[in-house]
Amino acid sequence: MSFLQEFLLIFTDLLNNAILLFGLGFVYAATNIDQNTNKAIKKIFLGVAIGAISVLIMLNPWTHSEGLIFDTRSVLFSVTGLFFGGLTTGIAVLIGVIFRVSLGGSGVYAGVLTITLTSLIGLYWHKIKIRLPKMRASIEFYVFGLIVHVVTLLCFLAIPWPTSIEVIKSTVIPFLVFFPLIVVLLSKIVSNQKERIISQQKIKNQQLLLQASIDATKAMEVFALDRDYNYLSFNEYHAVSMMEYYGKKIKQNENYLDYITHPSMRSRIQSCVNRALLGKAETVISEVESSKGKFLEEHYAPIIDDDGSVIGVTVFSQDISERKRYEQSILYLSYRDPLTNLYNRRYYNEEVDRLDREEFYPLSIVIADINGLKIMNDAFGHDAGDLLLCKVSDDLVKVFKNDNKVARVGGDEFVILLPNTSREEALQLIDEAKSMIESSRIHDMTISVSFGLATKDSEELVGEIIKLAEDDMYTHKLFEVASHRNETIKTILKTLHEKNPREEKHSERVSKICTKIGKQLGMNSDEINMLKAISNLHDIGKIAIDEAILNKPGKLDDKEWDAIKKHPEIGYRILAATPEYVEIAQDILSHHERYDGKGYPRGLKGEDIPLRARIISIADSYDAMISERPYRRPLTHQEAIEEIRVNLGTQFDPKLGEMFIKLFAESRDL
Repeated sequence: MSFLQEFLLIFTDLLNNAILLFGLGFVYAATNIDQNTNKAIKKIFLGVAIGAISVLIMLNPWTHSEGLIFDTRSVLFSVTGLFFGGLTTGIAVLIGVIFRVSLGGSGVYAGVLTITLTSLIGLYWHKIKIRLPKMRASIEFYVFGLIVHVVTLLCFLAIPWPTSIEVIKSTVIPFLVFFPLIVVLLSKIVSNQKERIISQQKIKNQQLLLQASIDATKAMEVFALDRDYNYLSFNEYHAVSMMEYYGKKIKQNENYLDYITHPSMRSRIQSCVNRALLGKAETVISEVESSKGKFLEEHYAPIIDDDGSVIGVTVFSQDISERKRYEQSILYLSYRDPLTNLYNRRYYNEEVDRLDREEFYPLSIVIADINGLKIMNDAFGHDAGDLLLCKVSDDLVKVFKNDNKVARVGGDEFVILLPNTSREEALQLIDEAKSMIESSRIHDMTISVSFGLATKDSEELVGEIIKLAEDDMYTHKLFEVASHRNETIKTILKTLHEKNPREEKHSERVSKICTKIGKQLGMNSDEINMLKAISNLHDIGKIAIDEAILNKPGKLDDKEWDAIKKHPEIGYRILAATPEYVEIAQDILSHHERYDGKGYPRGLKGEDIPLRARIISIADSYDAMISERPYRRPLTHQEAIEEIRVNLGTQFDPKLGEMFIKLFAESRDL
C-alpha cells in the first residue's frame, strides 16, 4: 500500500472518529449544565457523559495493528480539561483510562499517557497561556490544540521501538494539521454553549432580581402592559392592591383596563398609556376619581425593543396622599398668618395682582388699622394684644363673609379685597364692621379700628388705589385715635383701681401733697394740673403686674420685687404712645429714681431727675410709709417725717425735702 493510500485510509478513519467527538457539544447542549455550578452531582454526571463519549471514540478507532489504535481522544480530554474543571475531567479521564487499559495491546501505555497528559494541559492551560502573548480566542485555541498534539505525538514514543517511529510518521500530518483545527472547532462549540448558559443564567438571575426588587416594595405598584393593555408582568403589591380595590385576582395576559370600572379613571389611565405607547415617558400626579383626597404619582414609560419599536409600557404607581397633604399644609402655612389664620402679605400681593383685571371691576380695597394695640400690649400683656388681633380678625371675616378677601399685612394692619364691589357697597360693609367691632370689650377697653377705602373702576394703577385707601385710613385715624387713646388711659386707670382699690386712695393723697409743694414752689395753675395728672397716673404701669404680687400679704421676694420695679417703664410706654401724655411720660418713668443715683430704672442722679418726678418721689414715699401693709405696721406721721429727713440728699432732693418737712412737720393733715 502506497503512503498516499495509507494516509487517506488513516484520515478517513480519524474523520469518522472525529464525528463522534462532537458528541461532547451535543451532550453539553442537551444537559445545559453550567460548568461553574457548585453542585458536585452535576459535575459528576457530566464527567460520566464525557467518559462515555471517550469509550465510543475508542470503539471506533483507526487501527494500526493489533493493540495499537488511534483516535481523537486527545482532542476530547484536552477540551474537557480546558472547560470543565478538575472533578468532571478526573471522572472522564478515569473512565477513559480504565477502558483503554481493558483494550490492552502494545499501545496501552501511549494511550494512557495521551489521556492523562492532554487532560492536564487542558486543566492548566489558564496558567500556561499567561506566559504566551495575548491572542484572539480562535488563535489561542489553535495554539492550544497544536501544543496538545505535539505532546500526543511524543506520547507515541511509549510504543515499542521501531513501531513508534512508524506511527509518528504516519500520524504526524493529521495530528499536527487537522487535529488542532478540530480542537478550535470543538472549543468554539463548547465556548459558545458556555456563554449561552451564562447569558441565560444572567437573564434568569436578573429576572429573579427584578421580580424580587419590584416585589420588595410595599409602597409602589409596578406593572408592565403590552400594546393591547394586557399584563406582561406585575409586582405582588400591585396584585394585592387590585384585589383590595376590585376584589379580583389579576393574571398575566389579561387586559388591565377591563378591571378599571370608573369611566373617568379608565379614560385618564388609557390616555397616559397611549402617550407612552407613542414613545413619550411622563409622570402624572392625579387625585383618584373614586376616592376623594387620595393622590397617586404615576410614571408611564415606553418599553422599546432592539429595533427601536415600542412594544409596551411600564407603570410605576405610588400613593402620595400623605405627601400631598403635607405639601398642602406647607402651602397653606406659607400663605397664612399663624396668629389670626387670615391670609398674609404674600397671599395679598399675589391676589391683588390676580384681581387687577377688568372682569373684577369695580375693585374696592379696604385698609383697616387697629387703634391702641401697643397700649393693650403694654398694659395687659401680649396675650391681650393677641386676643385683640384675633377678635378684630374674626369680626372682619364675619362681615366680609369670606376670609379669602381678608389679609393681615402688618402688626395691626389688615387689607380687604372686594372684587366686583362698588364704593357704596364697600362703605356699607365698613359701617357694619365698625359697629360689630366697637360693640366688644377686652379688659373693659373699647376696640377701635380705623378704615380707609378706595375703589378702582377703570385703568388706574392698582398701586395708586392702594395709596388712596391708605391715605383715607390715616385721615380717619387722626380723628379717632386721640379720643380712643384718652379713653383707653382712663379705662386702664379704672381697671387698676378695681384690681387694687388702695391705689386710688394712694394716688389721691399723693396728688394733694404734690399740689401743696407745687404751690409752695410758685407753680402756675397749668403746672399744678400737670402735677395732679402725674400723681393720678404715676403707678399706671402696675396694671401689667400680677395681682398676686400687688396684693401679696407678706414680704416680696427678689423675683417679685424685680417685677414691681418694672412698673415705671410700663407706665412710660403706655403714656408715651399718647401725644397728650408724652410730656408727663418722662416724669412717670423717673418717679423712683434716687437723688444719689441709686434708684431705678435708669439710675439718674440729682437734678438730672425731672423736677416733677422728684416731687412725686417724696409724696409717694411718705404716703407709702404711713399706709398700712399686711407685712408691717404703718409709721406715724412723725416717724415718716424723720425718715424723710434722714434720707435727704440720698433718696430725696434736699431742698424739696426740707420744703415738704416745713409744710407738714406739725400735722399730717393733707
